[in-house]
Amino acid sequence: MAPWKAKRLSFAGRLTLAKSVAASLPVYNMQTELLPSSVCKSIDKLSRDFIWGDDENKAKMHLVSWDVMTRPKPLGGVGIRPTRQANLALLAKNGWRLLKDKECLWTQIMRAKYGRQRQGLEVIRPSQGSSFTWASIAKTASLIKQGCAWNIKNGKRTNFWLDIWVSQVPLRDLAIDGIPMDLEGKKVAEMVRDDGTWKTELFEHLLPSEITQKILSTMVDTLSQEDDDIFWAAAADGKFSTKSAYNLLTQHSQHLSAHDEKTWKTIWRLPTPERVRSFMWLASSNKLATNVMRHFRRVADFPCCMRCPGVPETVLHILRDCPPALFFWARHVPSEMQQRFFSSNQQDWFRDNLMCSTSTTSGMEWPAFFSTASWLLWKNRTTAAFKGIGAALTTHSLEHSIIARAKLWHDSWVSPSPLQNTRSQAVERTLANIGWTPPVEGWTTLNVDGASNGNPGPAGAGGLLRDHTGRWIKGFVSNVGSASATLAELWAINHGIDLAWKEGFRTLKIESDSKMAIQLIENRHDPVHPYATILSTIRRKISNDWLVRIVHTYREGNRAADWLSKHSLVFPYGTHELVDPPVGLVSILRDDMMGTTQERRIVVPSSSSL
Repeated sequence: MAPWKAKRLSFAGRLTLAKSVAASLPVYNMQTELLPSSVCKSIDKLSRDFIWGDDENKAKMHLVSWDVMTRPKPLGGVGIRPTRQANLALLAKNGWRLLKDKECLWTQIMRAKYGRQRQGLEVIRPSQGSSFTWASIAKTASLIKQGCAWNIKNGKRTNFWLDIWVSQVPLRDLAIDGIPMDLEGKKVAEMVRDDGTWKTELFEHLLPSEITQKILSTMVDTLSQEDDDIFWAAAADGKFSTKSAYNLLTQHSQHLSAHDEKTWKTIWRLPTPERVRSFMWLASSNKLATNVMRHFRRVADFPCCMRCPGVPETVLHILRDCPPALFFWARHVPSEMQQRFFSSNQQDWFRDNLMCSTSTTSGMEWPAFFSTASWLLWKNRTTAAFKGIGAALTTHSLEHSIIARAKLWHDSWVSPSPLQNTRSQAVERTLANIGWTPPVEGWTTLNVDGASNGNPGPAGAGGLLRDHTGRWIKGFVSNVGSASATLAELWAINHGIDLAWKEGFRTLKIESDSKMAIQLIENRHDPVHPYATILSTIRRKISNDWLVRIVHTYREGNRAADWLSKHSLVFPYGTHELVDPPVGLVSILRDDMMGTTQERRIVVPSSSSL
């Protein structure tokens, strides 16, 4: 963080160094100690001053507030983590281990010494005479409580109304009417029937409809001997991470800027050097040190452009409307883009050009060419401002410089490096004809699919059984409440397996177009996964005395199940068997029997996977 380093690095270099050094040096201490607020503020101040180039004798303009810089990149920041929040997230990791990793020696010692034989979340709380490490970890109790929830298995440990399991707060706090005394102490297991269906008559009139729908999509395994357990609800896979804990700490202060999330992501993924990306972040945030901004901050006498007397020097003026910029863009902006390019306001101008899919005549992507040109136009302006207009490049020299630099970066970016990981290269795709294929004789095919209107949102599942001739045997639709698309797919597989077993088929091929659902079933899933109960139920049913294969198919080969899953949303909650195919499905079944296919680009398997 020495001042001489700040002078010799670009803004992007200082930003990278601050994130990699200042954020990493205190990590070891922050895992076991809660740093004093003054220390956290001092570390943050050192980072801020270094990023903006301050030294002991002179402070520089801080163009962007610290609050904005500490936002994630998709929300308009640069992803710097404030020291206090990072400290709490790291401490929470050890707090979570105290709760979950009961076999570890250090957790056994700490729990025995300071836990006072308490259970659950009550373990992590301050104890009189405790060590500084325990007191520091205890400071994260509220964070851990906010991020965890009960993972429902047999439902015997979780209180339906008082515990957190289907929402971020207990259901008691969401009730729209008074809860009867005889229901207050009910466990989740007591609110379902022996077949696992919910006793909706006990709670649907007491809760908002959207909460009821979430409850209906939750499986309770009445046959399981596995008790409910706490999982980390702040992460999609149920596993604790410091990143998810940090996001939980800061989510209340994160707001989308005027630019949408996609635009910010595009800036940080530009195929250009980091200095150009950092510049585009500043420019699109309207935070460049133009004369207008310098005059506003009282460090410049006039807000006008040095080339255009009387014209305010804004970001848009420098990068588009000033004579050097106007000369360049008039010669290189595609003709179909020029009208909007030269007439749009600053916000739309950046968004349109960064999201544009056009390429230049030389094959360069327009967003990268646009960003490189904007950066060099700004550099030429700063040269004129600090060294005089005579030191800046002429319009023709500037044009040649921009084109040469853009081509150099483009060629180096698209050319594969000998050290590049082959897995990171673009996958090869080929055009293929995809359709439904009947099973071999003696087997039955179960096609299933799940649909979610909102992901998560109102969800349904559907499936059908067919023989080797393509003949419809039986089908089902199921309204599963409110769920994600993956959970809806798992419900479809679960109900389809039940239907096939009930109908007496013992050689079954299950086809699903969800790779995620298939991977969750086939791979050894963690018991803290939010879908652990339905996954273990499916695996238990598959392991019965029959032969079952689960394979992935493309949507073009799963059209019938896809139609049923969407059709299921018009049905009331529950599973409904279909003896005959619905009228709207007949034409799809006929096409499948005739071997009709549709074109689709699919990934070509690599030679190593053949």
